[in-house]
Amino acid sequence: MSASGKRWMGLVARVPCVLCQHLGLGETPAQVHHLKTGRGMTDKAPDFLTIALCPEHHTGATGVHQLKDRGLYTRYGLDELELLSMTIEGVNDLLYSAGRRIAK
Repeated sequence: MSASGKRWMGLVARVPCVLCQHLGLGETPAQVHHLKTGRGMTDKAPDFLTIALCPEHHTGATGVHQLKDRGLYTRYGLDELELLSMTIEGVNDLLYSAGRRIAK
């Protein structure tokens, strides 16, 4: 893992679960999920393609690892790329509140 990838994943881990926020469940602590979209079962996405998800939405019964792409869209009307976009916005908000921002 590169130093920049490690810094990015540290920022992603500070963003509350983007799916909980989308569902109106509040700000729940998140884990870092590497995108699976467009990858094989064992292929890991780059560290910059990571999503902030709580344990339930990451590996739980209603999470991305259990539901896979189609189930995720069927249940929530979202795909991993939309969750990635929400995560990037969350990181940007974190940086913005700290006086640094990616873009606004």
